[in-house]
Amino acid sequence: MAKNPAGRGPLAKGLREARKARGWTQVELAERAGIAERTVRGLEGGGGGVAAFQRSLAALNVVVSCRNAASVPMAEVIRTLRTRRGLSQRELARVAGVSQPTVGTLERGGMGRLAPLERVLVALGAGAHLTPEGRTKSFYTTTGNSSIGQAWETPSQLLEVLYSVFGRFDLDPCSPSKKGPVKARVRFTAEDDGLELPWKGRVFVNPPYGRGLGEWVCKARSEFESGDAGLVVLLIPARTETSYWHRHVAGKASVWFIEGRLKFGGGKQSAPFPSALVVFGATSEEKERLDRSAVGWRAT
Repeated sequence: MAKNPAGRGPLAKGLREARKARGWTQVELAERAGIAERTVRGLEGGGGGVAAFQRSLAALNVVVSCRNAASVPMAEVIRTLRTRRGLSQRELARVAGVSQPTVGTLERGGMGRLAPLERVLVALGAGAHLTPEGRTKSFYTTTGNSSIGQAWETPSQLLEVLYSVFGRFDLDPCSPSKKGPVKARVRFTAEDDGLELPWKGRVFVNPPYGRGLGEWVCKARSEFESGDAGLVVLLIPARTETSYWHRHVAGKASVWFIEGRLKFGGGKQSAPFPSALVVFGATSEEKERLDRSAVGWRAT
């Protein structure tokens, strides 16, 4: 799977799609927005400034909407979501891969560059997209978005092993609650719909174990191979006979089959299925540390 161009996020892609939907060339958009053609090219590639981006949106009669935030100025969206996630400006900057002053500038309503804005919105799980002015894109919750509550919460003993190997995670995209059991800088709950949002950084995933499980495994592979997530650690049932396992796990990830059966959510009864850790992007050193932890045996 091809890597995404560096810095090109949903807003840059959306600008290109909106221009094409109008049947305009880059030259035509530049003329209507009062900017240079090379600026349009830069914006569609994920570069350029926010001011030029906004002029382009105005020419196209489209606006930025955030699925997981109210229709308010972007600075307020960023402040509100950062606070809701319980992040400091410094923590958000680390997850998004930008400087802390950049986060401060964005929260004060400064223009800045498009690429850092994109990275901050992705890190916050804002679900930013472009819509025609006056029309908001609907939000539908998909097939199971969280770790289906306390019953299947990841055992704390296993999490401690993972922290010792991988450190604190940047994202838990299917947390059972906003405070969740996983040490992650950002947590997406069912309200956020982490299956649909981009993932970023080092990610731990204990997905729902229903019919939508294959979608989460596919998503994990896709986010890693696109370069958006540098590491993805999946805790899933060891269902090696399934099509999604053969399509997205076998030969694509490192797998540790966990010894015995886990007791989820602090329960006394063991799970009715064996479990496995499926890891995309672990370094050789991390693999060796996980081997030494005796969490299970490595298949690949």
